[in-house]
Amino acid sequence: MKNLAPILLMTIILSACTNFNRAVSTKVNTIPDSPVEGFLVLFVQSDTEILQLDEEFYNKSIRGKFNNLEHQRFRDFLASESWRAFNPVMAYDSKNFFEKHKDYSYEEFRSVLNQADFDHLLIVSMRNDQDRGELSIQNFQVYLFDKEISQPLWTGFGYYNQGNIVRRPAAQRLSNRIKRDLKADGMLM
Repeated sequence: MKNLAPILLMTIILSACTNFNRAVSTKVNTIPDSPVEGFLVLFVQSDTEILQLDEEFYNKSIRGKFNNLEHQRFRDFLASESWRAFNPVMAYDSKNFFEKHKDYSYEEFRSVLNQADFDHLLIVSMRNDQDRGELSIQNFQVYLFDKEISQPLWTGFGYYNQGNIVRRPAAQRLSNRIKRDLKADGMLM
């Protein structure tokens, strides 16, 4: 029994450090008339909840955060892993539409969205990044918007990650959990 205790402890520690849980809760506001065929993936770090996609919330929660350099590596991982996880639904990478580390006014942001082929945005917001010594905990809230409607179609809260987000597996697990919840709530086929 003594020989198993260290193995059990290591198993628990390793699984806790690399596991994204499903959302604690999700809310469907509106199911789209047709299935979501594609969306732009935007990653931001913001403690402000994104209740609607208008100029006020853009300036508070998105502006300067969706294309900054601070989280570029994770943003790249999230975009590529979303493309894999959501296939055949198209997950568009924001760097194909917006320059990194450039300020976009709300009007410029909307103009890019209006000219693009996708109809939806998937905003992944890291609400907090608590650094507790060697343990880092991130809490993600996810929003699915129709780019023509200011209210989110769907919101998922409580994707927790204990570990390092600058590694590809964190983005892979997060993408897979978001897809599972979107499918369970009828947002994806």
